[in-house]
Amino acid sequence: MTEPVEVGLTKKEAIWLTCKQKRCCYTAVVLPSGRDVWRIARALDMPPWEFLVYFLTPRPRPDAFILDRSGQSFRLALAKQSGRRGKTPPACIFLMRTRNGYHRCGLGELRPMACRVFPVETRAGVLCVHNEGGCTCRRWSLADVDIDEESALLARQQADYEEYCGVVAEWNRMVAGAPDDAAFTFFDFCNFLMEAYDTMEGGKDRAGEQEKKDAETEAQTGGKTP
Repeated sequence: MTEPVEVGLTKKEAIWLTCKQKRCCYTAVVLPSGRDVWRIARALDMPPWEFLVYFLTPRPRPDAFILDRSGQSFRLALAKQSGRRGKTPPACIFLMRTRNGYHRCGLGELRPMACRVFPVETRAGVLCVHNEGGCTCRRWSLADVDIDEESALLARQQADYEEYCGVVAEWNRMVAGAPDDAAFTFFDFCNFLMEAYDTMEGGKDRAGEQEKKDAETEAQTGGKTP
C-alpha cells in the first residue's frame, strides 16, 4: 500500500512523496541558505541554533562565516537526529516517520532550497539529475521532472545563495574590523542573520505598501498628478 499523494504537487514531488524510506534524508548533509534559515526559524518560532550545526571549512568560501581573525571559516548545515541505526547515518532533524512506516519531511513547503531542487542540478550550464544522493527507491532521470519548474527552482536557489553571500560578507567585515578583544559566537552570527533578513523583508513590505498606495492614488486621480 502506498501513501496517498497530495494534490498540487510537481511531478518530482509526487514521486518523492511515494518513497517510503527517504534515504536521501539520512545520507545528505543539507546546506541551507540564510533565507532558508530565516523562513524556518520565523515560521516555527524557533531560534536557528536549535536546528542548525556549523562546521569548519578547509578553505574560505563566499558563504562561509568567521568568528575571529584566526583564518577559520564555517558553514551551516541542518542538524541530524541523535542516535543512528546500525551503519545508517542519522536522519535529518526534521524527518518524521508516520504510523504506516512512511517517512515524511516535517517542514513541508518550508524545506530548504537544496532539498527542493534535489536531485536536479546544473553542470556546465546544462540541467541534469544526479543519483549520488543515496536514493534506494529509484534511479532518477530527466523524465521524472518538469524542466521549466526545475529551472525556475535552480534560479531561485542561486539568487538565495548570492543574497546569503552578501549577508555573510557583511558579517565577516564586521568581525574583521572589531577590536582585538571582541568575542563572537555562533549564536551571535545566527542573531545577525535573522536581523539582516528581517530588515530585508521589512523593506520589501514597505515597498509593497508604497506601490499599493501609488496604485490607489493613480486609480483615484485617473493617472493625473495632483
